[in-house]
Amino acid sequence: MLETAHGTFNVSTHGVDGPERCVSISLGELSRDGAAVRLHSSCLFGEALGACDCDCGPQLATAMQEVARRGAGVVVYLYQEGRGAGLDTKISGMELQRVEGINSYQAYAKLGLSRDVRDYRLAQVALTDLGLAQHVTLLSNNPTKRQALEGFGYVIDEQIALSYQVSKRAYDYLLMKHEEGKHALDFDKIRFVG
Repeated sequence: MLETAHGTFNVSTHGVDGPERCVSISLGELSRDGAAVRLHSSCLFGEALGACDCDCGPQLATAMQEVARRGAGVVVYLYQEGRGAGLDTKISGMELQRVEGINSYQAYAKLGLSRDVRDYRLAQVALTDLGLAQHVTLLSNNPTKRQALEGFGYVIDEQIALSYQVSKRAYDYLLMKHEEGKHALDFDKIRFVG
């Protein structure tokens, strides 16, 4: 059990043979239809260091609050920094953005990478371990996460665009994700401050 500012959660690690693991933060009866699920990738800069041009920390906090409010759900925390490209690549991409005035998708292309190289198979292991019901509520705006869950056999009964507060510096990043990455962002639910 882990007591947090957002509620008290069950915490587990999951994985297959080898060093790859992920963490689940859950509460309530996950085997009932409609339990909330979020697949969340680690973001050192946005979660731990408070980067102003990122919404990862606010999304994680809001997802945990929503799971606690609903009384049943799980956040699967995956160690996939930089959309799966790793921390070193993420830093290289950030420097390209700064020097060349380009966005993160363009920087990854210049580095010879696709926009998103994440693999969600560990999330499937975690959700199976936890006995998540087939019919779920998705807490994400990312179309690839929806596709991953559906590919694992889950039925998305509802997809929720989270409401959260983020720095004004993150606006361009979110707009890029919405327009180029086809993220289902609801800008009316996001409050830009600072």
